[in-house]
Amino acid sequence: EARSQQTASFAVVVAIDFGTTSSGYAFSFSSDPEAIHMMRKWEGGDPGVANQKTPTSLLLTPEGIFHSFGYTARDYYHDLDPEEARDWLDFEKIKMKIHSTSDLTMKTELEAVNGKKMQALEVFAHALRFFKQHAVQYVKNVDNTDVFRPAIWKQPAKQFMREAAY
Repeated sequence: EARSQQTASFAVVVAIDFGTTSSGYAFSFSSDPEAIHMMRKWEGGDPGVANQKTPTSLLLTPEGIFHSFGYTARDYYHDLDPEEARDWLDFEKIKMKIHSTSDLTMKTELEAVNGKKMQALEVFAHALRFFKQHAVQYVKNVDNTDVFRPAIWKQPAKQFMREAAY
């Protein structure tokens, strides 16, 4: 089903850098679109280090409910008892599946570390929802700027990400 294009005025535009191993985001306010702000305060990682990106790691509970993303997901999963960890859904390096798959469909599945599968669309929707919620909270306290260049993705991967965002 084709989605209709909607035009609206936005106060903030967020660009997500969804990487194979690490991810992050930048944003600008429509009132000053030339000022690009980067999120540089990811929790986790090495103490005292300002992290520009967080690991592209998504953790879902055994019931498939979102638990965490990034350093928080990585650290929580690795701290679980090995017996308990078998039931959790840990997704790593998920970008490559949609970026390099020639037969990408909305039914494409991803495999978690434990071998359980879930529709990629649902996995990416969890990740994008996390970024949206994180950005909404972070945008309130802008203090860093930097310049970035847009990523180049193949058209099927762009369309897949749009669908996950919806």
